[in-house]
Amino acid sequence: MDWKALTTDDLEQRLITCETIVSGARRVQIEILEELDSRQVATGDGSRSLAEWVAARLDVNRDTARCLTRTMRRTTDRPDLRVALADGVSFDRVEAVSRIPDD
Repeated sequence: MDWKALTTDDLEQRLITCETIVSGARRVQIEILEELDSRQVATGDGSRSLAEWVAARLDVNRDTARCLTRTMRRTTDRPDLRVALADGVSFDRVEAVSRIPDD
């Protein structure tokens, strides 16, 4: 792609669109992880934890795997945060908010 031909605004909008796509994909991943966790696939595959399994299976670093796993667990009973991901809120923001107790 010839990025130089695009305006700065066009580039910024494309960057934002990419992040929205990433967040949407993360939402789907945490929903799938929730189901895989209930099936205990990590244990069945001999992993010590779901995060270890995710790191190996998705070829991501351990921090990313832990973040996905923790966010999945923290948002299990917080559908508002999962909806926020679907609505385009960044995964990083949802992950951060998920650390705040829901009282």
